Amino acid sequence: MIKLEKVSKSNYLDCIRLELFPGQEHFLASNAISIAQSKFEPHYQTRAICEDDKVVGFLAYCHEDDPEGLELYWLFRFMIDKNNQGRGIASDVLKLLVTEVRQLGGKRLCTMFKPGNTNADSAYKKFGFSEVGVLDDGDIHLEIAVI
Repeated sequence: MIKLEKVSKSNYLDCIRLELFPGQEHFLASNAISIAQSKFEPHYQTRAICEDDKVVGFLAYCHEDDPEGLELYWLFRFMIDKNNQGRGIASDVLKLLVTEVRQLGGKRLCTMFKPGNTNADSAYKKFGFSEVGVLDDGDIHLEIAVI
């Protein structure tokens, strides 16, 4: 069973040790950096993606901060370890995240991915995200309603 657990002293090293396939690394920032950022950005939420008691992925999200908006959330880090990709975990994780955001009062969830990341493009659109446009840094911007 897939579940989201807060990143903690007991699982942060497992999150840092997760790996991507060669050629995927340039699509994502490091999990260690995201965990460090969360210690200085109180609105950042980090989650270990767990299957039973094993960490198989990592995600980070936050509410809109500029200006503060508690109805809009951003999924800004999401990865599944290379040994667990292609098993449908991404869809299960997104369902859990949508539920969590909804419980926090969120109405919309946005995310982004770098052009050429066909795995992210496919997973997000299969789940129901719609492409909104392109962000200033060139990332593809997607959104889904969570109400």
